[in-house]
Amino acid sequence: MAEKTIFPREEKADVLFNKILNDPWACEKLQGTFCNSLFCNEDNNFPLSPAEFSQALFNAYHNRDLSAFLMAICQNTLFDLLRNSFLIPYRFNADGRTNPIIMTDESGNLLPGYKTTVREKDYQHFYDVYCDLDNKKNIYFAQAYRYRHAYASEKMDMEQQILEKNTGVLIIRELPDTVKLKETEAEAYSAVWDLMIKLEKSLPMAYIFYGQDSLVEENTRYDEIGIFLPDSLFLKNLERHVKKAEAIIYAEE
Repeated sequence: MAEKTIFPREEKADVLFNKILNDPWACEKLQGTFCNSLFCNEDNNFPLSPAEFSQALFNAYHNRDLSAFLMAICQNTLFDLLRNSFLIPYRFNADGRTNPIIMTDESGNLLPGYKTTVREKDYQHFYDVYCDLDNKKNIYFAQAYRYRHAYASEKMDMEQQILEKNTGVLIIRELPDTVKLKETEAEAYSAVWDLMIKLEKSLPMAYIFYGQDSLVEENTRYDEIGIFLPDSLFLKNLERHVKKAEAIIYAEE
C-alpha cells in the first residue's frame, strides 16, 4: 500500500528535536500538553466513534504517519503539540486563514472595518500603552488564536480547530532570511528556538508567530517573528511586557 501522510513530513527536524530534548522545561511542557489532550483524560469526551477511531488508527499504521496517529488519540499533530506547548512558533496565516488579524494602522489608529467589532475599552487600553512606547514600529492591536488539527467528518477529513482566541498587542520584527540559506521550516524553527524559549520563559503564554521570507520592506524580503501578548493575560502590566519583549528581541539587558 502506498504511503500517504496527512501532512508533509517536516524535513531536517532533528536539530529542533535535540534542542527540546536538551531542555527539561521544554520536555515537561510537551508531556503536559500531550497528557491534557488525551481523550482518555476524564475531562474530555471522545469525539470519534469506535469505527472512526479504528479507521484512523489503521490508516496511521499503514501510512507510517505519526501525526495521523496522534490526531486519532489526542486531536493534535506532532507539530500541533509543539505549538500548543509554546515550544515552536505558530505560522503566520497557517492553512490559508488569517492569524493574527491586525486591526490598527502604522499610527495605532483602529482600522475602519473593526470599529464596530472590538470593545472600545480593549482598544483604548492598547492605544494608551502604544502612545507611551519609545519604538512604535510594527506594533499593532490584533486578534490571534491558538489551534490544533482535528478530524472533521466521517470521511476523516481534517480541519483547523480553534482552541482559544484573544485580543492583544502584536509586535513584528524582521529576522535573517533562512530561505536564502535553503533551510527547511523545521531548521528555521531551531534557528529561532533560543529566542522563542527566552520569550516564553519571560512572558508565559505569549503567542509566537513566525514566517519564512514573508516580511517585505523596501523591496527586500526577510523572515519575520511576531510576539502576540494577549490582553487578557497581561492586562495590568501590558506596557512593561511589551518593553520586556522588545529587550529580549534586541538582546538588551
